[in-house]
Order: sequence, then C-alpha cells, then structure tokens
Amino acid sequence: MKDRTILNLLTAFGILGSLFFLSRKKRNIKDWILIFFIKTFVSTIFDGPLIKAKYMQYPHRYLPKLFDSNIVFLYILFPLSCVMYNQFTDKMKPLKTILSVFLFSGPMTLVENWLEKNTKLVKYSKGWNGYITFSVLSFTFLLVKGCINGIRFLEKEARNP
Repeated sequence: MKDRTILNLLTAFGILGSLFFLSRKKRNIKDWILIFFIKTFVSTIFDGPLIKAKYMQYPHRYLPKLFDSNIVFLYILFPLSCVMYNQFTDKMKPLKTILSVFLFSGPMTLVENWLEKNTKLVKYSKGWNGYITFSVLSFTFLLVKGCINGIRFLEKEARNP
C-alpha cells in the first residue's frame, strides 16, 4: 500500500474516531475535548524538539512546507488515543489506570514501528527506537490523565469550598 494511501486512511480513521469518541459519554464532553487539547499541547512540546534534533522525521506528511511533524499523528491520532484511554480508565482505581496505559501505548508503538520499517511516514534516527516511543507515549498518557484529574479536583473544590 502506498504511503499516501495509508496516511489518508489514518486521517479518515482519526476524523471519524474523533467524532465518535469526543461525543461519547456526553456528560463529560468538555473533559474529552480538554484532554484532546492537553494531549495535543503535550505532544507538540515533546515532538517539536525531537524533530529539530532529528531523532525522528516524517518524510511523507501533509503540508510539509508548514509543518516538520506529521499533523495527522500529532494533532488527531495521538490526542484521540488519549481521549480513548481516559474514557476507558474513567472510573478505574489508580493501579489499574497505570497498568492500562500499556494497552494503549503498546499497540501504538507497534503500529509506529511497523510504519517506520515499512513506509516513509516515520523515520527514526540517532538512537531513537520503539522502547523510547513506548516510554514517551506511556508517560504522556499518564501526564494528561494526571492533568485532567487535577482539573477535576480543582473544579470540585471550587464548587464545594
């Protein structure tokens, strides 16, 4: 399958998935949208310097003259997966929440490794590998989960002083 076809399929999946997962559980829709944007912010902070340092590159991407990163991964798929993770772990106890992160970062790492080996959508260099991707993804999922839990706590405190 051509790289552009894979990118188009991932884009379609991301857009349709965003419509579905951001509208699920309507009582928390503002949380899901906030998680989406927090993950986008966190991913941008991590991805930008890594691309500038040439740890990873995205040779085939949309708008290559405007963005060094792959906007489909960075601004649709990673944030969407974080929303899914937060929906999945919404009522879980902390230990299960921490262990569940591997159910999301593991498959994402495997897909990214496959893309790196079989397409020109992702290219690792300078010692970057799947283990680092797995660690960074896991960390960012937990970081965003901590942020939304902190926001929920502050919101609850503000309502009940």
